[in-house]
Amino acid sequence: MQNGKPTSRSPLRIILWSLIAAFVLFCGGYYLGKDLAQRDNAQQSAGR
Repeated sequence: MQNGKPTSRSPLRIILWSLIAAFVLFCGGYYLGKDLAQRDNAQQSAGR
């Protein structure tokens, strides 16, 4: 009995997808942190 799709995953594809996911998470976290830091600085300067 054979399935329609091959179940063997190439390790290269797994590595590639994990690199892409790590890059997206890193960029997203960087821009989110930058935005939060700017907002925090604006609130502190406005509060003084």
